[in-house]
Amino acid sequence: MGVRVPFLGIPIKGINNPILVLDGIIESLNIFVRTEAIGQFIRQFNEAIGFQCVKEEEHWDSSIPFSSYYIYVTEKLANDAIRNCEVPMSEDEKFEILHLVDEAIFPQNSLVKALRTSQQLNSPILFRDGEEPIRIQLEPIKIKVVSSYPFDGNPKYLDNSLIHLAGIIPVEYVESKARNLIEFENGLWSAIYSLPYLKINNWKWIWDLNWLTIIEFSN
Repeated sequence: MGVRVPFLGIPIKGINNPILVLDGIIESLNIFVRTEAIGQFIRQFNEAIGFQCVKEEEHWDSSIPFSSYYIYVTEKLANDAIRNCEVPMSEDEKFEILHLVDEAIFPQNSLVKALRTSQQLNSPILFRDGEEPIRIQLEPIKIKVVSSYPFDGNPKYLDNSLIHLAGIIPVEYVESKARNLIEFENGLWSAIYSLPYLKINNWKWIWDLNWLTIIEFSN
């Protein structure tokens, strides 16, 4: 299945860092876990359109990064609801509602905004909150979730040089496609958040909302 993947970008409180969103291909393993966020989406989307069109309970397939699955499944639920209830709504109107509901569930969250914008544009993008997204030409990547860990967003160590490096890596990667930048960002994750350094070349830390997720990736 096709999903949006927040491939590069390290969140730092108070810093508006860019996020590189790529198209991802992942094989679902159908490992379902209940999550309140999708339930909240269903309630708020129904309220926004004025119909109880989304009725089924939906769970997170935890074999997929949570942020990627949230963006994927909520658009699917919206499309099903609009079709089943014959709601007269354009694509632009649909995404306007999706963005509004996202904001209610994840206030001022640049990751959700980046993933939803990539979905809306149907393109990989370089995203910085408050700026026009930049469409980019990059091939989809195949991904597999290795493991996920709770993330509180509190850096263990931070200085101006690390902040600068974290912000420049997604931009540099778009320009150069240099593989060593992926490894370098893994090192920054370790330095800033005291995470284990990933020694396997095709493993990558990604920001996954309230989680940090290790993915295995390939072209």
